Amino acid sequence: MGKLGIKNIGVYIPSTRTDNVEKLKKFGFKSTFLDEKIGVYKTSVKDVGDECSDMCVKAWTALAKKTSFNKDDVDVVVVATQNADTRMPHAAAYIHGKLDLKPSCASFDISLGCSGFVYGLSTITSFMKANGMKMGVLFTGDPYSKIIDQNDRNTSLLFGDAATATLITDDPEIVPGKFTFGTLGQKAEEIKLVDEKLFMNGSAVVKFVKRFIPDDIRNNISINGLTMDNIDRFILHQASKFMVDIVIKDLGIDKSRAPFDIHDYGNTISSSIPILLEKTLPQKELMNFLISGFGIGLSWASCVLTRI
Repeated sequence: MGKLGIKNIGVYIPSTRTDNVEKLKKFGFKSTFLDEKIGVYKTSVKDVGDECSDMCVKAWTALAKKTSFNKDDVDVVVVATQNADTRMPHAAAYIHGKLDLKPSCASFDISLGCSGFVYGLSTITSFMKANGMKMGVLFTGDPYSKIIDQNDRNTSLLFGDAATATLITDDPEIVPGKFTFGTLGQKAEEIKLVDEKLFMNGSAVVKFVKRFIPDDIRNNISINGLTMDNIDRFILHQASKFMVDIVIKDLGIDKSRAPFDIHDYGNTISSSIPILLEKTLPQKELMNFLISGFGIGLSWASCVLTRI
Protein backbone atom coordinates (compact mmCIF):
# COMPACT_ATOMS: atom_id res chain seq x y z
CA MET A 1 0.00 0.00 0.00
CA GLY A 2 1.42 3.38 -1.07
CA LYS A 3 1.36 6.63 0.84
CA LEU A 4 -2.08 8.08 1.48
CA GLY A 5 -2.74 11.60 0.27
CA ILE A 6 -4.83 13.91 -1.87
CA LYS A 7 -5.69 12.79 -5.39
CA ASN A 8 -8.03 15.62 -6.34
CA ILE A 9 -10.56 18.10 -4.93
CA GLY A 10 -14.10 18.93 -5.99
CA VAL A 11 -15.52 22.35 -5.12
CA TYR A 12 -19.08 23.64 -4.92
CA ILE A 13 -19.75 27.35 -4.42
CA PRO A 14 -23.41 28.41 -4.80
CA SER A 15 -24.12 30.85 -7.63
CA THR A 16 -26.31 33.15 -5.51
CA ARG A 17 -24.46 36.17 -4.09
CA THR A 18 -25.14 38.92 -1.57
CA ASP A 19 -23.54 42.25 -2.51
CA ASN A 20 -21.52 43.76 0.35
CA VAL A 21 -21.16 47.12 -1.37
CA GLU A 22 -24.88 47.66 -0.89
CA LYS A 23 -24.53 46.92 2.83
CA LEU A 24 -21.81 49.47 3.58
CA LYS A 25 -24.15 52.38 4.24
CA LYS A 26 -26.36 50.22 6.45
CA PHE A 27 -23.47 49.60 8.82
CA GLY A 28 -21.80 52.97 8.42
CA PHE A 29 -18.59 51.58 6.93
CA LYS A 30 -16.36 53.43 4.47
CA SER A 31 -15.71 51.82 1.09
CA THR A 32 -12.10 51.19 2.13
CA PHE A 33 -13.38 48.72 4.74
CA LEU A 34 -14.00 46.12 2.04
CA ASP A 35 -10.66 46.79 0.35
CA GLU A 36 -8.41 46.88 3.39
CA LYS A 37 -10.10 44.89 6.14
CA ILE A 38 -12.25 41.98 5.00
CA GLY A 39 -11.50 41.83 1.27
CA VAL A 40 -14.96 40.41 0.54
CA TYR A 41 -17.22 42.16 -1.97
CA LYS A 42 -19.80 39.38 -2.32
CA THR A 43 -20.78 36.42 -0.18
CA SER A 44 -22.13 33.13 -1.56
CA VAL A 45 -25.50 31.89 -0.33
CA LYS A 46 -26.75 28.30 -0.58
CA ASP A 47 -29.81 27.38 -2.59
CA VAL A 48 -33.11 27.49 -0.71
CA GLY A 49 -33.72 24.10 0.87
CA ASP A 50 -30.11 22.92 0.62
CA GLU A 51 -28.48 21.55 3.73
CA CYS A 52 -24.87 20.60 4.47
CA SER A 53 -25.27 17.17 2.87
CA ASP A 54 -26.78 18.62 -0.31
CA MET A 55 -23.86 20.99 -0.75
CA CYS A 56 -21.40 18.16 -0.13
CA VAL A 57 -23.11 15.97 -2.74
CA LYS A 58 -22.69 18.82 -5.25
CA ALA A 59 -18.98 18.98 -4.37
CA TRP A 60 -18.80 15.20 -4.92
CA THR A 61 -20.35 15.71 -8.38
CA ALA A 62 -17.67 18.30 -9.17
CA LEU A 63 -14.99 15.86 -8.00
CA ALA A 64 -16.41 13.00 -10.09
CA LYS A 65 -16.29 15.19 -13.23
CA LYS A 66 -12.56 15.75 -12.71
CA THR A 67 -11.41 12.33 -11.51
CA SER A 68 -12.49 8.84 -12.47
CA PHE A 69 -13.09 6.57 -9.50
CA ASN A 70 -15.55 3.86 -8.46
CA LYS A 71 -17.80 4.94 -5.61
CA ASP A 72 -17.91 1.31 -4.44
CA ASP A 73 -14.21 1.62 -3.64
CA VAL A 74 -14.82 4.39 -1.10
CA ASP A 75 -14.07 2.96 2.34
CA VAL A 76 -14.71 6.01 4.51
CA VAL A 77 -16.48 9.37 4.41
CA VAL A 78 -15.51 12.10 6.87
CA VAL A 79 -17.35 15.43 7.07
CA ALA A 80 -15.95 18.56 8.73
CA THR A 81 -18.94 20.71 9.67
CA GLN A 82 -20.54 22.55 12.56
CA ASN A 83 -23.82 23.01 10.74
CA ALA A 84 -25.02 19.52 9.87
CA ASP A 85 -28.48 18.97 8.38
CA THR A 86 -29.86 18.08 11.81
CA ARG A 87 -28.46 17.55 15.30
CA MET A 88 -29.00 13.82 14.73
CA PRO A 89 -28.12 11.90 12.63
CA HIS A 90 -24.70 13.09 11.44
CA ALA A 91 -24.22 14.73 8.02
CA ALA A 92 -21.97 11.90 6.85
CA ALA A 93 -24.87 9.45 7.18
CA TYR A 94 -27.06 11.62 4.96
CA ILE A 95 -24.26 11.95 2.39
CA HIS A 96 -23.68 8.19 2.48
CA GLY A 97 -27.35 7.59 1.76
CA LYS A 98 -27.68 10.21 -0.99
CA LEU A 99 -24.61 8.83 -2.78
CA ASP A 100 -25.73 5.23 -2.23
CA LEU A 101 -22.32 4.17 -0.94
CA LYS A 102 -21.61 0.60 0.12
CA PRO A 103 -22.78 -0.52 3.60
CA SER A 104 -19.20 -1.25 4.69
CA CYS A 105 -18.19 2.40 4.13
CA ALA A 106 -17.48 4.13 7.46
CA SER A 107 -19.07 7.57 7.81
CA PHE A 108 -18.64 10.16 10.55
CA ASP A 109 -18.49 13.91 11.25
CA ILE A 110 -15.85 16.14 12.82
CA SER A 111 -17.28 19.16 14.65
CA LEU A 112 -14.73 21.80 13.69
CA GLY A 113 -14.86 25.03 11.73
CA CYS A 114 -11.96 26.92 10.18
CA SER A 115 -9.32 24.39 11.26
CA GLY A 116 -11.55 21.50 10.18
CA PHE A 117 -9.92 20.63 6.86
CA VAL A 118 -6.46 20.21 8.40
CA TYR A 119 -7.80 18.25 11.38
CA GLY A 120 -9.92 16.22 8.97
CA LEU A 121 -6.98 15.42 6.71
CA SER A 122 -5.00 14.05 9.64
CA THR A 123 -8.03 12.12 10.89
CA ILE A 124 -9.00 10.48 7.61
CA THR A 125 -5.46 9.49 6.60
CA SER A 126 -4.74 8.08 10.07
CA PHE A 127 -8.06 6.22 10.13
CA MET A 128 -7.45 4.77 6.68
CA LYS A 129 -3.90 3.69 7.51
CA ALA A 130 -4.96 2.06 10.78
CA ASN A 131 -7.71 0.09 9.03
CA GLY A 132 -6.00 -0.83 5.76
CA MET A 133 -8.23 1.41 3.62
CA LYS A 134 -7.23 2.66 0.16
CA MET A 135 -9.87 5.27 -0.72
CA GLY A 136 -11.79 7.86 1.27
CA VAL A 137 -13.44 11.24 0.82
CA LEU A 138 -13.03 14.19 3.15
CA PHE A 139 -15.94 16.62 2.88
CA THR A 140 -16.17 20.16 4.20
CA GLY A 141 -19.48 21.98 4.30
CA ASP A 142 -20.67 24.74 6.59
CA PRO A 143 -23.78 26.65 5.47
CA TYR A 144 -23.16 29.61 7.75
CA SER A 145 -26.02 31.55 6.15
CA LYS A 146 -28.23 29.49 8.48
CA ILE A 147 -26.67 31.08 11.57
CA ILE A 148 -25.72 34.59 10.40
CA ASP A 149 -27.67 37.56 11.73
CA GLN A 150 -27.88 39.84 8.69
CA ASN A 151 -28.00 42.83 11.04
CA ASP A 152 -24.69 41.91 12.70
CA ARG A 153 -21.96 44.15 11.32
CA ASN A 154 -19.24 41.78 12.62
CA THR A 155 -20.33 38.70 10.66
CA SER A 156 -22.87 39.42 7.91
CA LEU A 157 -20.30 40.87 5.48
CA LEU A 158 -17.79 38.08 5.89
CA PHE A 159 -19.06 34.51 5.65
CA GLY A 160 -20.09 32.57 2.54
CA ASP A 161 -21.50 29.09 1.90
CA ALA A 162 -19.50 26.38 0.10
CA ALA A 163 -18.55 22.71 0.20
CA THR A 164 -15.63 20.60 -0.96
CA ALA A 165 -14.91 16.91 -1.52
CA THR A 166 -11.28 15.77 -1.30
CA LEU A 167 -10.41 12.34 -2.68
CA ILE A 168 -7.89 10.51 -0.50
CA THR A 169 -6.15 7.51 -2.11
CA ASP A 170 -2.97 5.45 -2.02
CA ASP A 171 -2.15 6.90 -5.46
CA PRO A 172 -2.06 10.61 -4.56
CA GLU A 173 -0.80 13.81 -6.14
CA ILE A 174 0.28 15.33 -2.82
CA VAL A 175 0.91 13.76 0.57
CA PRO A 176 0.78 15.26 4.07
CA GLY A 177 3.82 15.37 6.32
CA LYS A 178 3.71 15.93 10.06
CA PHE A 179 0.84 17.91 11.57
CA THR A 180 0.78 20.43 14.42
CA PHE A 181 -2.33 21.32 16.41
CA GLY A 182 -3.42 23.61 19.20
CA THR A 183 -6.34 24.83 21.27
CA LEU A 184 -6.93 27.91 23.40
CA GLY A 185 -9.98 26.62 25.22
CA GLN A 186 -10.01 29.45 27.75
CA LYS A 187 -11.06 31.74 24.89
CA ALA A 188 -13.50 29.32 23.26
CA GLU A 189 -16.49 31.60 23.74
CA GLU A 190 -14.98 34.37 21.61
CA ILE A 191 -16.71 32.59 18.69
CA LYS A 192 -19.96 30.87 19.59
CA LEU A 193 -23.69 30.60 18.97
CA VAL A 194 -26.00 32.93 20.88
CA ASP A 195 -29.71 32.20 20.36
CA GLU A 196 -28.74 30.12 17.29
CA LYS A 197 -26.87 33.04 15.69
CA LEU A 198 -23.11 33.45 15.30
CA PHE A 199 -21.28 35.72 17.73
CA MET A 200 -17.65 36.61 17.06
CA ASN A 201 -15.36 38.86 19.07
CA GLY A 202 -13.22 40.07 16.19
CA SER A 203 -10.53 41.83 18.23
CA ALA A 204 -10.01 38.76 20.43
CA VAL A 205 -9.66 36.55 17.35
CA VAL A 206 -7.08 38.93 15.87
CA LYS A 207 -5.03 38.74 19.10
CA PHE A 208 -5.26 34.94 19.02
CA VAL A 209 -4.04 34.75 15.43
CA LYS A 210 -1.12 37.11 16.10
CA ARG A 211 -0.06 35.17 19.18
CA PHE A 212 -0.20 31.60 17.89
CA ILE A 213 -0.48 31.11 14.13
CA PRO A 214 2.80 32.42 12.68
CA ASP A 215 4.82 30.55 15.32
CA ASP A 216 2.87 27.34 14.66
CA ILE A 217 3.54 27.65 10.93
CA ARG A 218 7.26 28.14 11.52
CA ASN A 219 7.31 25.18 13.90
CA ASN A 220 5.46 22.94 11.47
CA ILE A 221 7.84 23.73 8.63
CA SER A 222 10.77 23.00 10.93
CA ILE A 223 9.51 19.62 12.16
CA ASN A 224 8.93 18.63 8.55
CA GLY A 225 12.64 19.20 7.90
CA LEU A 226 12.10 22.23 5.66
CA THR A 227 12.77 25.96 5.71
CA MET A 228 10.54 28.88 4.83
CA ASP A 229 12.27 29.11 1.45
CA ASN A 230 11.26 25.51 0.66
CA ILE A 231 7.54 26.36 0.78
CA ASP A 232 6.16 27.28 -2.64
CA ARG A 233 2.68 28.27 -1.44
CA PHE A 234 1.23 29.13 1.95
CA ILE A 235 -2.44 28.10 1.81
CA LEU A 236 -3.83 29.96 4.81
CA HIS A 237 -7.39 29.85 6.06
CA GLN A 238 -9.10 32.74 4.26
CA ALA A 239 -10.46 34.40 7.39
CA SER A 240 -10.29 37.95 6.03
CA LYS A 241 -7.77 40.07 4.17
CA PHE A 242 -6.68 41.73 7.40
CA MET A 243 -6.15 38.38 9.12
CA VAL A 244 -4.19 36.85 6.25
CA ASP A 245 -2.07 40.01 6.00
CA ILE A 246 -1.21 39.71 9.71
CA VAL A 247 0.18 36.22 9.22
CA ILE A 248 2.02 37.12 6.01
CA LYS A 249 3.67 40.12 7.65
CA ASP A 250 4.80 38.14 10.69
CA LEU A 251 6.23 35.37 8.50
CA GLY A 252 8.02 37.93 6.34
CA ILE A 253 6.93 36.38 3.06
CA ASP A 254 5.82 37.94 -0.21
CA LYS A 255 2.06 38.07 -0.77
CA SER A 256 2.51 36.17 -4.05
CA ARG A 257 3.39 33.08 -2.00
CA ALA A 258 0.26 33.34 0.19
CA PRO A 259 -2.71 34.07 -2.07
CA PHE A 260 -5.90 35.71 -0.85
CA ASP A 261 -8.85 34.86 -3.03
CA ILE A 262 -12.28 35.19 -1.42
CA HIS A 263 -13.40 38.51 -2.94
CA ASP A 264 -16.35 36.92 -4.74
CA TYR A 265 -17.65 34.41 -2.16
CA GLY A 266 -16.36 35.13 1.36
CA ASN A 267 -14.92 33.17 4.26
CA THR A 268 -16.17 29.62 3.69
CA ILE A 269 -14.96 28.21 7.03
CA SER A 270 -13.57 24.66 6.67
CA SER A 271 -13.84 24.90 2.87
CA SER A 272 -11.52 27.88 2.44
CA ILE A 273 -8.26 25.88 2.39
CA PRO A 274 -9.39 23.12 -0.02
CA ILE A 275 -10.97 25.72 -2.35
CA LEU A 276 -7.66 27.54 -2.61
CA LEU A 277 -5.69 24.30 -2.78
CA GLU A 278 -7.86 23.07 -5.67
CA LYS A 279 -6.97 26.21 -7.62
CA THR A 280 -3.27 25.77 -6.88
CA LEU A 281 -2.82 22.03 -7.48
CA PRO A 282 -2.68 22.22 -11.31
CA GLN A 283 0.51 24.30 -11.07
CA LYS A 284 2.84 21.32 -11.34
CA GLU A 285 5.96 23.37 -10.68
CA LEU A 286 4.81 23.94 -7.09
CA MET A 287 6.12 21.15 -4.85
CA ASN A 288 5.57 22.11 -1.19
CA PHE A 289 2.40 23.63 0.29
CA LEU A 290 1.93 24.80 3.87
CA ILE A 291 -1.72 24.65 4.95
CA SER A 292 -2.90 26.29 8.15
CA GLY A 293 -6.42 26.57 9.54
CA PHE A 294 -7.43 28.59 12.60
CA GLY A 295 -10.63 29.76 14.24
CA ILE A 296 -13.46 28.50 16.40
CA GLY A 297 -12.42 26.69 19.55
CA LEU A 298 -10.13 28.59 19.54
CA SER A 299 -8.23 26.00 17.52
CA TRP A 300 -5.53 25.73 14.90
CA ALA A 301 -3.75 23.12 12.80
CA SER A 302 -0.96 23.17 10.20
CA CYS A 303 0.69 20.71 7.84
CA VAL A 304 3.12 20.59 4.92
CA LEU A 305 1.84 18.89 1.76
CA THR A 306 4.41 17.64 -0.76
CA ARG A 307 3.90 16.70 -4.39
CA ILE A 308 5.14 13.22 -5.28
